[in-house]
Amino acid sequence: MTTATRLTSRDTYITVQTGRTTERGIDLLAVERAANGELPEGITDAELAYAARLLSEHNISRHASARLLRLPTYVLRTCEESGWKPATITSWRENSQKKAVAV
Repeated sequence: MTTATRLTSRDTYITVQTGRTTERGIDLLAVERAANGELPEGITDAELAYAARLLSEHNISRHASARLLRLPTYVLRTCEESGWKPATITSWRENSQKKAVAV
């Protein structure tokens, strides 16, 4: 059994309420783990966007969500403004990689 590490002061574990483990190619178990502070290796941008939306629906602040998902706050703001599209996270990751290579 995997236990998530909670990085916020909330005292509940956020669950994804479905009877399935995947939805349209998204690993819902990875989403649930990410939303509770245990970021799985290889999590996709779509799963991160889903987790960000889930945290927002549970009234977790953008700052706390960014910390849990290890993303900048402005990326979550942009993602939310785009309707939770993973392309905003993909764009940020690509730009981060380009900057790292340039240095």
